[in-house]
Amino acid sequence: MVMHYSVNGKKDRRANLVFHGLVCLLLINPLFAFGTTVTIERQRLLYLAAEQALKSDNPAEFDRLVVQLKQYPLYPHLLYQKYQTYPGKIREMDDFLKTYSQTRYAWPVRRRMLQYLAEKGRWRDYLKHYQVSKNVSLQCHYYWALHETGNLKQAWRGARRLWLAGRSQPDACDPLFSAWRQAGGLTPDLVWRRFLMAMENNQARLAAYLKKLLPEVYQSRATRWLEVHNHPEKILCDPSAFAGISQGRIFAHGIRRLARKDLEAAIDLWQQWRPKLKLEREEQAKVKRFLGLRLAWANDPRAWQWLGEIPQLYQNRSSRFWRIRAALRAQNWHGVKQSILQLEPGDREREIWRYWLARAEEATHGKDAAREIYQPLALKANFHGFMAADRLRTDYAIAHRAIQPSTDRVAQLASSRSIKAIREFLALDRYREARRQWWYLLSLLDSEGLLAAAQIAQRQGWHQMAIFALANAKHWDDLEVRFPLYYLEPVTKYAHSHQLAPAFVYGIIRRESAFDDRASSPVGARGLMQLMPATARRVARKLNQRLGSVSALENPDTNIRLGTAYFRSLLERFAGHFVLATAAYNAGPHRVARWLPENQSLPADIWIDTIPFRETRRYVRAVLAYAMIYQKRLNDAGRRISDYLEPVPVRQAPEKKGKGIIAKCSFPPAQIAKR
Repeated sequence: MVMHYSVNGKKDRRANLVFHGLVCLLLINPLFAFGTTVTIERQRLLYLAAEQALKSDNPAEFDRLVVQLKQYPLYPHLLYQKYQTYPGKIREMDDFLKTYSQTRYAWPVRRRMLQYLAEKGRWRDYLKHYQVSKNVSLQCHYYWALHETGNLKQAWRGARRLWLAGRSQPDACDPLFSAWRQAGGLTPDLVWRRFLMAMENNQARLAAYLKKLLPEVYQSRATRWLEVHNHPEKILCDPSAFAGISQGRIFAHGIRRLARKDLEAAIDLWQQWRPKLKLEREEQAKVKRFLGLRLAWANDPRAWQWLGEIPQLYQNRSSRFWRIRAALRAQNWHGVKQSILQLEPGDREREIWRYWLARAEEATHGKDAAREIYQPLALKANFHGFMAADRLRTDYAIAHRAIQPSTDRVAQLASSRSIKAIREFLALDRYREARRQWWYLLSLLDSEGLLAAAQIAQRQGWHQMAIFALANAKHWDDLEVRFPLYYLEPVTKYAHSHQLAPAFVYGIIRRESAFDDRASSPVGARGLMQLMPATARRVARKLNQRLGSVSALENPDTNIRLGTAYFRSLLERFAGHFVLATAAYNAGPHRVARWLPENQSLPADIWIDTIPFRETRRYVRAVLAYAMIYQKRLNDAGRRISDYLEPVPVRQAPEKKGKGIIAKCSFPPAQIAKR
C-alpha cells in the first residue's frame, strides 16, 4: 500500500484512508508489522508510521518503529528527519555522519548539529564538528567559537573578512562584529570601504546603516551618494558639483542609476561632463561598458561604437559578445568579423561565433569563402549546425547512437542503495525527494556510471532523469533516450487540431519540462508545457472548458490540449511567425513586441541571436533544433529549420527613447568633501 501525494503536497483522499487503516492495523496487530519477514509493503507502512510519530512528537514510538527498518532503502532519510526534529542527539549524529558520510544527508545533518551547538553555546563542541563551509552563518559561529575559546587573533581576522561584504550579513554575525568593534577592529576606513561595496551592489539600506558609523569627514560624501542613488535624476541639477575626484565616482554611480530610468538623459549627461570629471580610467570604462550594454540590449545602432571604445583591458565577455550582436543587428558584416576575431581563442571557437563568422565571410566574400567554416559546423545536431547545413544545402547530421554501458555497471548501480531509494520515493509519491536523490547520485558518477544511470532511468520510465543523466555525460546521440516519444497520442491529436506539426509540439515539451508531467517552475508554471495557471484558465475559457484546480495541469492530456491552444493563439497574434510565437511562449508576447526591429525587417537568425534575454535566445534555438530532431524521430520529412525563419517584421509603433525625467532639485549645492 502506498501513500500518494500531489505536487502541492495534499494527500490523495483514498490513499489517506488506506494509510490510516493500515496504521490501525499496526496498532491492533503488532505481529503484522513485526513478523520475521518484513515485506517491502510492510516496510513502506512502517516508514509512514515512523514519519507520523515524528510529526506527533513521539520519539519513543519513532525509535520502536525505525529499528525494524535498518535494511529499508529510506532508513537514512528517516534518521535525517529525526535529527532535523531532535538535533540534540550529538553522539547519534556523529555515528550517522561516519556511517552515511557519502549520502546527501551528511551535510544537512552536520549543519543542523552545528546550529544546535551554536544555539546552546557549546563552542568547543562546535569547533570539534565544524567543517569549512560557504554558509556565512556557520562561518560567523565558527569565528565566534574561536573568540569564546580564547583564540582572538583568528577570530578578529575572520570578523574583518566577513565584515567586508557588499551585502548584509546574517544575524548570526552580530555578536562577532560587535565584539570586534569594541576591541577596536572596526576603523573608519573599513566602514567606508564597505559603504562603497554596498553602493556598488545597490544595497542602499546597508549603506544607510553604515553611514551612521562614519565620522564627520565622510558624512557629506555618503549623504550625497545615497541621494544620487535614490534620486539619480538629481545629477542633472548641478553636474559641476561632482568635479572633484572623490565626487566623480558618485557621478558615475548616478549615471548608471539614471540610465535605468532614462538612457538618453544618462548618455547626454555623460558625454557632456565626462571630460570635466576627475575619474580613473577603470571607472570611466565601467560607465562606458554599462551604457554600451544598455544600448545593445535596446538594439540601438550606437552600441557597436560605444562598446568598441572600451579599452581591451576593461572589456569582459558580455561587452565583447554584445558588440558582435550590435554589429549583427546593423548587418555590419565587417564589424561582425572584426569583433569575432577579437575574442579570446576559446570563445572564438564557440559554435555560435563560428556560424556568424561564416555568415560574415559569406556576406563579404561569397559562399565559397564561408564553406570551410560551415562544413564542420554542419556536422552538429543543434541550431547553428542545422543553420550551417541549410546554408550548404546538405542533410542534417542527425544520427542515433545508442548508449552501451557495461552490463556489470548497470547491474551494480541498479542494486545500489541510491537507486533503491529513488524507487521507494517514487512508490511513495515523493517525487521531489526522488529527484534530489537522483541529482546527488549523478554528482557522484563517472562517465560510464552516468550512461548506466541513463539506461536504468529509461527502463524505469523516469523520463526526465534519463535525459539529464545523458546531458551530464555529454552523450548527445542516443535519440531514443534524449528525445523520447512519450504522450504520442495527445501530442498528435492536439497538434493536428491546432494545425501544428507534432514535432514542433514535442520540441516545446522537451525544452519546457523534459517530459516531467509534474514539473513546477519557481514562478508557478506547471506541467509538460509549463503553463501559468492564469494563462491556462484564460485559454480554457476560450475553448469553453473549465480547468478546475491548478493540479489539473499535471494531467498530460489537459496540459497538452491547453498548451497547443495557447501556442496557436500566439501564432495568430504574430501573423503565423513561428520564431516570434516561440519567443513569446517563453518571454511573453509584450516583450517580443518590444524586441521587434524599428526601421526594417531583420533576418530571423540575426533576431534570434540578438534577443536581449539569454534564456529566451537559448529557448528559441533549442525548440527549433528539437523540432528538427523530432521530425527524424517521427519519420516526418517536415520542414528545414530555415523554413521557420521568415524575416522578422518591424514593430508598428517605435518606442520613444527615454522617459523625459525632470529633476527635482531639492538640495543645495554640495559642500564637497576633499579627500
